[in-house]
Amino acid sequence: MQYAGDMTGIYSNALSGAFAAARREEVVASNVANLRSRGAPRDSDATTAADGTPLFRPGQVVETSNASGGVRASVVAVDPTSIQQFEPDAPDANAAGVVDRPNVDLGQQQANQIVAQRSYEANLKVIQTAEELDKALLDIKS
Repeated sequence: MQYAGDMTGIYSNALSGAFAAARREEVVASNVANLRSRGAPRDSDATTAADGTPLFRPGQVVETSNASGGVRASVVAVDPTSIQQFEPDAPDANAAGVVDRPNVDLGQQQANQIVAQRSYEANLKVIQTAEELDKALLDIKS
């Protein structure tokens, strides 16, 4: 029955990879959607501005290998979390006309999205191939 355990591991590893890719997509979507939001100042732990407006901190996904196989996706804050831009007409600009915007690089976000999509596709292909192997094994045994 070693085969059954190996196949379970294959499914588990591929599913963890697919979940990690989906998490990467979620983070990219959040970063892009909040590109023009108020960013949290660099040296602040504040979650809201003085007027109650939420402050956005962009994230990035870090994947680590599990000892038992598969991968784990964790979200960590981008460092620095914000960049200062001169926008004197922005409603959230300070007296000097400077605003904190989330430190989001659209080029990097597009690359992350492509990596996530390809990773998701590859992990689903592993699952599909494992199913085909299961069916072939059952056909051989019957």
